[in-house]
Amino acid sequence: MLQSVAPIRRIAVLASACCLATVGALALIGTARADDPGARLSCSNATLKGTYDFARTIWSISANDLATPVALAGFDTFDGDGTGTGVITINSNGVVVANNTTSTATYSVNADCTGTVVFNEAGSLLHFNIYVSPSGNQFRLVRTDPASVEAGIETRVAR
Repeated sequence: MLQSVAPIRRIAVLASACCLATVGALALIGTARADDPGARLSCSNATLKGTYDFARTIWSISANDLATPVALAGFDTFDGDGTGTGVITINSNGVVVANNTTSTATYSVNADCTGTVVFNEAGSLLHFNIYVSPSGNQFRLVRTDPASVEAGIETRVAR
């Protein structure tokens, strides 16, 4: 009878040890996760690095409050240091006004993954608020200049 109790006791001790190890691991995992959603985001200028493609249809509003459709597409390459270059084609109301025209950009990305970017396209400065994914694979932007309605998504296609 004593011989049959010993294996049961060993199994109970092993099961208890496994349960304690599992509970301990789960407790450590739980403390490693921050409760503050903002703490999970960690971005900087280096988050935007690589080549991103985009295509958008926007509206330009004239001084007479006339809305003109504008289609644009191109690539932006961000260097991870707050600067970038690009190439863009713009069709405004059926007229190509920029055909693979080069542009430059300056940007700033905050730790909470919000930021700003300014594109210089043929001497025109275009201002945007940006919202960057923490991976840097995509960002959303909305133009903040008066008389324009523009928003879109840029997706990284190369590092």
